[in-house]
Amino acid sequence: MPPDPDPDRGSPAAKPPRLPTPRLAALRDPAAFDPAQHAMWESVVSGPRAATAVRPEGQLSGPFDVLLRSPQIGTAVSDLGALLRFSTSLGPRLTEVVTLTVASHWHARLAWSGHAKGARAQGIPESAIERVARGEDPAFKSPSDHAAWSVAHALVTTGHVSDDLYAAAISVLGERTLVEVVALTGYYCLTSFLLNTFEVPVSHGVTTPWDPPAE
Repeated sequence: MPPDPDPDRGSPAAKPPRLPTPRLAALRDPAAFDPAQHAMWESVVSGPRAATAVRPEGQLSGPFDVLLRSPQIGTAVSDLGALLRFSTSLGPRLTEVVTLTVASHWHARLAWSGHAKGARAQGIPESAIERVARGEDPAFKSPSDHAAWSVAHALVTTGHVSDDLYAAAISVLGERTLVEVVALTGYYCLTSFLLNTFEVPVSHGVTTPWDPPAE
């Protein structure tokens, strides 16, 4: 088989050569929105993300400023994300474990910066967070933490869950929680793709493990 002409294709291991530069102008003036954009804006700012829904600069946080360009999809994505983050059996700790795993794999800086902070708030050790950032086994002591990380890591790296991992995960997590781990993994892949494609920046002064060396 001939070698892949692009060995970094599909692999986030290659460090980007520069910090991302926003590719879209932020939408900060609700007076200029159409009705669907207004409806999406209100659904985001009035929902469970209300405290962090709007960035200090004035636009929606996360991928939602990008999604205002397609507000029907944006509203659906926002609703799904709110359900997966705040209304599942996972609880906040396992939610952060899964989210960090996905954000790390795709080097989604904005997702990582927010959820690393959330992981610390949930008592996840700094050493484990650092290992997740490197794509390494974080050596969680909790069986549920380890099962959630293992499934999310397998999915983002291979797209599959082996029979042995499936058996171990379902014995620890149960059917409902395993379904929710898989769904949350997929949701944050979508989020990561939006953030990376449109180069949504982190807040001023925030650093991530994948920033290029300072000149």
